[in-house]
Amino acid sequence: MKKIFILLFIMLLAFSGCAMFKGSKASEEAAQPRQEALNQAFYGFPDIPVPKELTYVPEHSFIYENPSMRAGVMFFNGNVEMQSLENYFKINMAKNGWRYINSFRYKDVVLNYQKEDKTCNIKMSRGAFQTEVEIWVGPAEKTTPQKGNALK
Repeated sequence: MKKIFILLFIMLLAFSGCAMFKGSKASEEAAQPRQEALNQAFYGFPDIPVPKELTYVPEHSFIYENPSMRAGVMFFNGNVEMQSLENYFKINMAKNGWRYINSFRYKDVVLNYQKEDKTCNIKMSRGAFQTEVEIWVGPAEKTTPQKGNALK
């Protein structure tokens, strides 16, 4: 009987020790960006995926929030091929409910997306040693059909 009590006590200590380490790790993970899938993270906006190969640049980024909306600019950089990055955003933005509007290609690539009440513009530039990405998120203009005279 004494051996069973000692064995249960040791098991209790082992399990409570594991739980203690899990608790400290959970608080560290709360400070990190939310991870959804193998190759993406979310910074500030839960519906805008960013590949893990890009590094968030907080000193150039900002997010404005009030009770009715959230807007901001996020900057990232990393050694990622432009075409791969463009394909990533085209696939994953659609998976998160964004509707592709258009794109511009010149030295840089700009992708424009829209949702019910907000817009997202993603600008990708290739620098000397790395790719730089700017993600702009803001409210969309709410348009209402105008009543006018019909052509006769």
